[in-house]
Amino acid sequence: MANVGHALTILALALAVALAVWAPLEGRWRWRLRWMPPARWLAAGLFVTVSAAVFILVYALFTDDFSFRYVASQSSRYMPAPYKISALWSGQEGSLLFWLWLLSGYTAAVAFSARRAVPALLPYALATLGFVAAFFALQVAVVSGPFDVLPNPPADGRGMNPLLQNPWMVSHPLALYLGYVGMAVPFAFAMAALWTRNAGDAWIRVTRRWTLLAWLFLSVGILIGSRWAYTELGWGGVWAWDPVENAALMPWLLATAFIHSSLVQEKRGMLKRWNAGLVIFVFLLTIFGTFITRSGILSSVHAFVTSPTSPWFVGFLGLVLVVASYLFIDRAPLLADERRPESPFSKETGFLLNNLLLAGLTFAVFWGTVLPLVTPLFGAQVSVGPPFFNWVGVPLFLAMMILMGVAPVLAWRKASWPRVRRLLALPAVGAVALGVALAVLGLRELPIVLGFAIAFFVGTATVADVIAAYAARVESTGDRSLRGLWQMLNRNPRRYGGYVVHLGVVLIMIGLTGMYGYQQVEAVGLSPGESYTFGGFTITYHGLGQRVAEGVPAVYADLSVSREGREIGRLQPERRFYPGFVETLGATPEVAMLTSFSRDLYVVLGGWEGDAAGFEFYLNPLVAWIWIGGYLVVGGTLFSLWPRPALATGRARILAELAELEYDYRSGKIAAADYARLRQGLVAAAEAVLAGLSEDEARVAAEIDALAAGDGGRGDGVTGRRPGGGTPAGGPWGDGARAAAGQVGGALGGGSQVSGWPVDAAASPPSPGREGTRAPAPAP
Repeated sequence: MANVGHALTILALALAVALAVWAPLEGRWRWRLRWMPPARWLAAGLFVTVSAAVFILVYALFTDDFSFRYVASQSSRYMPAPYKISALWSGQEGSLLFWLWLLSGYTAAVAFSARRAVPALLPYALATLGFVAAFFALQVAVVSGPFDVLPNPPADGRGMNPLLQNPWMVSHPLALYLGYVGMAVPFAFAMAALWTRNAGDAWIRVTRRWTLLAWLFLSVGILIGSRWAYTELGWGGVWAWDPVENAALMPWLLATAFIHSSLVQEKRGMLKRWNAGLVIFVFLLTIFGTFITRSGILSSVHAFVTSPTSPWFVGFLGLVLVVASYLFIDRAPLLADERRPESPFSKETGFLLNNLLLAGLTFAVFWGTVLPLVTPLFGAQVSVGPPFFNWVGVPLFLAMMILMGVAPVLAWRKASWPRVRRLLALPAVGAVALGVALAVLGLRELPIVLGFAIAFFVGTATVADVIAAYAARVESTGDRSLRGLWQMLNRNPRRYGGYVVHLGVVLIMIGLTGMYGYQQVEAVGLSPGESYTFGGFTITYHGLGQRVAEGVPAVYADLSVSREGREIGRLQPERRFYPGFVETLGATPEVAMLTSFSRDLYVVLGGWEGDAAGFEFYLNPLVAWIWIGGYLVVGGTLFSLWPRPALATGRARILAELAELEYDYRSGKIAAADYARLRQGLVAAAEAVLAGLSEDEARVAAEIDALAAGDGGRGDGVTGRRPGGGTPAGGPWGDGARAAAGQVGGALGGGSQVSGWPVDAAASPPSPGREGTRAPAPAP
């Protein structure tokens, strides 16, 4: 079995190299090379091959085949089945194979899903993905060796690191790797666009959903990792600015920036160079994070030991940086923006500031992470801990939160300050009032007060913007039903899904502010029968006990928790003795918690002497808000990603801009004079599209007439005309072209006026013949 697995990794390497070489040749000379199979079948073959290799290793883990070196080092007979699955990625060799498997899956999905959307870019995107897959296949087949065998297999394996034997660790690396690897897709299409000198935004449109999907997985991975750290490490926190935590955070921050700035490129033709650069750095940071995790050069509870793959990752990182930088610099003149911001007070400017803050925070985290590696080169040794990251990161994060509340009420192109001020007045006054009230109540720490006040401002501003949008829709349509509200939300999922994500971030901010601002910690020693009052709880210690938990010997303490004389729960924190790890890790803690919406009582068994035991008690306020906020982030992203009918480009985009302009005016974001000027420009653009449709129709009709007059070279006398002359019914484009033209013409309201159609049509323009209930357009 091991030999078969190794042979499959070599075959995967060959297929990845073939894909990297053949895909661009197919894109350029496909008509000469028809005898070769399409590149997408190479991608499919790569996925099938790596899947077979993964199956062999998983089968060895489940059957306790300790002749595999990897199985002997990462598994044991006593390990539960879920942990045998997670053992696939718990070690270096298995994690690289798992990474290659996910990458091959993404590559196959791209090969079959994008071949009609961007046929000009797809071959070069597949070549890029094939190149990346070839690197990881090389690591698996030649360097790391997940299928190496032992000459004398042991009777039982060592088992997985006890810190990783946690339910959250079954899903945390899976989600994180899906996010890491998924960022290769937008990078591949960005490289394809630069390679082919395609300066348009086709690569942006095709990668938007891929980027959002990878961002979702990264978000889930970070959240689950925080939950794992909270429940497993026994330190009472969710984020420690650990190097590996930072390695996951940095690409997430830049991907967040790209999700926002790509919208500016799609709608306004701006930030083209910035977006290409962002995607490149997001991918580089995923490779950098992989290097940190596997090299062991930085101390982390997440990191692997020193690995022979480290020099390879450094070389690969340098190669990608050089090639991507060359393409970016050489093609930079082609990425000129189509227009500049019309006003510093606009949504474009808000998104740009958002990107600058996210990029600044990313750089600060990067610098704090690598500084311990840089300073020894100059004869110094510097340790960077949470105080530095909090000192730099908290102000930037608070500034981003304020911008998160302001940006949604800004209009594209130019916003009206008096009207925006009116929309934000209530949230701002409420935030100030909340801050004053908290100070009066005795909460004097400025960062904590600011955190709660800004969270209130962002949350209320977001909700107020949704209410304003609904009011504008009601004004346009007269529809006040819940169904009408759902239609408004469903027809602009990017906007309203993003709002749900923003509200999730607000809840996470509230949870973090409450937890780290007002956490209480006490170390207490108790004898059986003694009680201790902590944070309003009375905790009574009843003694120690022994048991076998998940096949592992453990010592636990029995505690009862009461409040106001009534018992509300029982806690049993424990220490486990994992065979093979006691000498190095000692007895590992398993915490016990009593959780509520407002706070967590968190207990760690520190040690014992006889029947007496030592405990660490933590009272963590508002931790549940962090997890609820995480659910909202996931839900909002899924709402944005949920499949909907695709919109045509060109006319549909102009219709969407007209609808968005109408919404901005009706909700008071822009002044009447600006509305009239911008509306006139969009009407002119729509008329140009309509004229272009007519010209194309006439040109195609002339070509058909010319072919028909000469029998098209067939010699059968068939002219292609209808009896009585003329072109086929509906013209050369048939009724579809006329319907498309009618859609634009209908939006123009007769050629020069835009009818007051519902504002939610921004995501779904009205179909020909569907009038609905419309209010007259407001007078400028």
